[in-house]
Amino acid sequence: MRTISVVVLFAFCTFATAEWNKCFRTRGERQYLQQLKNLEMACGGPTEQLVRLTVPEGYDEVVPAVTRASRCSGFLCSEKKRCVAIANTTKDVKVELKSGDNTTCDSIQVEEHTECGCQCIIGKEHCKEHEEFDEEKCECGCPESAKNNCATRTGEWTWHAPTCRCVSLVDGSSAK
Repeated sequence: MRTISVVVLFAFCTFATAEWNKCFRTRGERQYLQQLKNLEMACGGPTEQLVRLTVPEGYDEVVPAVTRASRCSGFLCSEKKRCVAIANTTKDVKVELKSGDNTTCDSIQVEEHTECGCQCIIGKEHCKEHEEFDEEKCECGCPESAKNNCATRTGEWTWHAPTCRCVSLVDGSSAK
């Protein structure tokens, strides 16, 4: 509860006054706040977390309902990237599966993250027709080659960035 209170107070003070030293007067409070801010953006190795187990089809309940598993954590790596698992494995967890009055002993496979990294929030599937995805910038854009080809065309042609097309000023047709 103290963490939530500190984060809410931090947000209020940051946006309301832009001088968080006035809200966090003691050195200990400021150090604690700095640790929280560092965790907000961290995308390090996997940490052990509680993970809810999925109840298999045909059953009403799984006991235990949760288990510990290594998972990537951290929020955004940058404005356009998030912390995700880039390598994982599975482990078997022994459980009781319940269906009505019947109980069966079995195991459920749970994914464990073994390596974490930063990945673009959007991908090439978000690009419009004729755009290409830039992995480094995590954004869609017009191919530089198409833009350069348009610039070298003879006649009355202009580059139309919203459609990534070279357009004729005479009849509005697109170059191929």
